[in-house]
Amino acid sequence: MPGPHADPPVDLDDALAVLRYGDDALDEGLEARMAAALDHAAATALVARLDELRRALQADDPRSSRRGVGLFGRLMGHDVQAESEAAGLRARMGTLVVAADRSAEALEARGTVLQGLQDEAAAAVTGLAAVIARARDWLDAHPEAGASADGTARQGILPPRAGLERRLEQLATVQATRELGARQLALLRAQDLELLARYRRIRDVLLPAWRQQALADAGAAGQHRARAAAEAWAAIESEVDAMAAKLD
Repeated sequence: MPGPHADPPVDLDDALAVLRYGDDALDEGLEARMAAALDHAAATALVARLDELRRALQADDPRSSRRGVGLFGRLMGHDVQAESEAAGLRARMGTLVVAADRSAEALEARGTVLQGLQDEAAAAVTGLAAVIARARDWLDAHPEAGASADGTARQGILPPRAGLERRLEQLATVQATRELGARQLALLRAQDLELLARYRRIRDVLLPAWRQQALADAGAAGQHRARAAAEAWAAIESEVDAMAAKLD
């Protein structure tokens, strides 16, 4: 709390200084950087790459490739087209995996940016809180300061005290906006981490398991191995669908 003789946070006789109070605690570029970071493009790209992998894996199972194609679609030949596209993607399996890896790297890089912006937003909130608290404490300690000014009431101009209080309300609104933005960034980062965890499960566990079973089936047909391969593919499909649902 400021003492009774503490200097005011701003020269109340300077109307422009009152209007600009707290400017040094504002980062006008932060809001633009936060808005840009809310773009879902990186996450959408990763889901799209994994969906291509899913369709590539369907090349060995024509019924899966045709799943979701209705009667009208079959009459139009869409089922055959889907099967052909799956075969084409299967031929590019290695390229698809590399593309998925790059999309995941981009999403990881975005996570680093999000964490940095969270730290910036937290610092901005703390700075604004200190600026607001300093002025409010001084006003509370000096209830008569700036309460009126000669001729201002007649001219429709706010007294200095009222002008500063209005400025503090504006700064409090900016502070609340920064707090909301920080929560949005935290939520987005958590969603990205979940997508990356699902991607790692597909990339490091499910896809190798599917490949192993597919190779075994190529050497010797076996109902049990075929079922295991189908289960691995179904798990991949489920993970991709869950990732896509997060972006809806």
